[in-house]
Amino acid sequence: MKKWIYSISIPLFAIGLAACSNDPSVDNHPKEQVVPPPNENATTNDDQINKEDSGNKSDDGNVQDMNAKKLMDNFPYTKFDLEIDYAPDMEYDFEYEEKDAGSGSYRAELNDSVHDKKLKGIEAFQTLYTLMQDVRIDENTTKEDAIQQILDTFQLDDNYTKFELDYTMKNGTKKEFEDKK
Repeated sequence: MKKWIYSISIPLFAIGLAACSNDPSVDNHPKEQVVPPPNENATTNDDQINKEDSGNKSDDGNVQDMNAKKLMDNFPYTKFDLEIDYAPDMEYDFEYEEKDAGSGSYRAELNDSVHDKKLKGIEAFQTLYTLMQDVRIDENTTKEDAIQQILDTFQLDDNYTKFELDYTMKNGTKKEFEDKK
């Protein structure tokens, strides 16, 4: 008989302890919850992000990003426009232009049907910055060397129909290369 009393009383005791828990993650009094007052600037949809509140401003590839300003200071180009055509509907088009050196404002866009990528703004600039770390194209680079460095770095084939590269260095030097096959 004692076994029977112990077998019932021990589980009931455990349930009683769990019900009287002082665990702060358990809400025993839902009416006492503190509800924050409504924010006048908040939007009704949690998925919307107010562009003015964001640290980075991007609109159709145009960006003002003070964090990217440090990268831009180390980037040797104020303008970098690369267009490589392959088949009639295959191209690699990368555009970057620094709008205002002091403000961190730029426009960057990648349309890559070869690797099936489309990037704008911050993502496009970060991709270009990362890829160009090992590229050494300056005002003295030959056309053949520039083409080969770009194809190697961007992992592109040399069976293009048209290759155009137009860039402006920080010192104001402008260079253009064009090659057709």
